[in-house]
Amino acid sequence: MTNNNNILLITDDEQVAKTIPAKLSLLRLNDKITVCNSSEFKKNIDNSLYQTIILHEIQNSNDTTLRMINTVKELKKDTEIILLVNELNPEFILEAYDCGIYDYLTCDADGYELLIKTVNCFKLRTLKTIARRNEKFIYRLGVLDEKTNLYKYNQLKEFFDDISDDLRIQNGVLAIVTLDENIKTKISTNRLAITIKNNLRGEDIIASARGGKFYLILANIDTDGTKSVIAKIQDKMGKDFKIYAGISKIGIRSFETVEKDALDSLTSAVQNDVMCACLSDEPAGINSWLDDDIPSVSKDFKLFKIAFTNKMKNVITPAFYRFEKECETKLVNTFVSQYTNNVESVFSLKNENLHSELVLRFNGYAKFKIEINHSGLNSAENTKMEIPLSHLTDKELNKLLNRLRTEYKQYAFEKEE
Repeated sequence: MTNNNNILLITDDEQVAKTIPAKLSLLRLNDKITVCNSSEFKKNIDNSLYQTIILHEIQNSNDTTLRMINTVKELKKDTEIILLVNELNPEFILEAYDCGIYDYLTCDADGYELLIKTVNCFKLRTLKTIARRNEKFIYRLGVLDEKTNLYKYNQLKEFFDDISDDLRIQNGVLAIVTLDENIKTKISTNRLAITIKNNLRGEDIIASARGGKFYLILANIDTDGTKSVIAKIQDKMGKDFKIYAGISKIGIRSFETVEKDALDSLTSAVQNDVMCACLSDEPAGINSWLDDDIPSVSKDFKLFKIAFTNKMKNVITPAFYRFEKECETKLVNTFVSQYTNNVESVFSLKNENLHSELVLRFNGYAKFKIEINHSGLNSAENTKMEIPLSHLTDKELNKLLNRLRTEYKQYAFEKEE
């Protein structure tokens, strides 16, 4: 038969068995307490509905008390435990917290203290029940991924505007994390999912996406803090299972904008073989003085900004995309990647011998700073130049891309020849 009482007091002290129920006499009429000794607590917990267990420490036996706490949490995971101690022992109380108690009290505590802490246990239990019930609903509605039990990417994208109304989210970061492509065949992405879940705060949001990517929305944190979180995840994964992360500040931007920044940062991290990259960490702009209220300068700046936006949309982005497809077809044993955004646009060619990049950065006013960089043994000389915004045409950009490929081919396959 099920025991319908919702409070259990475990004590071997007859005086405590009398005083504690008396102190709880002002609880609701439907709150009922059962009292048992330490030798009978397992029998009482079986087939019961206890929401709160008040456990009186075993006299002169901290280890026995800690084992009882562990046993209670195993038998009744959702039951909250208030530890009743004879005297304050900080080290023992901290150990008890590690085992899973919710709170503690001394035996001579006032009745109102016990009432408040017991009611708080009820409230926490109610919140857990609601959360567990809501999880079942959202699982059946297809919001959660069946393999990882994380949110699905499409649902995160759909509800991002509602989520980002929270100031803590606006003051947070989106991080996109994935395994190194070279080890995806050696380890399940589920291991990364579990590691991420075990190393984030309860308020953080995790979604799984295609291609083994995980989207982490970390509330109220900066990019340095996020890099520390990623480093912790990498440490738990182990050095043999490399991960990469792209980071973007959230602010009040749209999901599409934040996601693109994070994906571009992820591409940059992979290209440069670094654990984390954040393009938004780049300096705000060399010519920040253009924001001053000087009418002629402000007007010119806006015109150049419009021209740059059009150049990105109509020249750089389509040219990079076409050349990426071309290189993927014609270059063997080469990892080809590219991204374009307002911070920088990078086209990358990479193999085991050489890493070559074309980097375009707009100086914020009238010119592009252009670099062709090669890193590797016996590589070509690096190139730096500036050209006016208006001179970066399709023809000129294709010349730069072809130069990048020619120099890459000349030195990337030297060892193979």
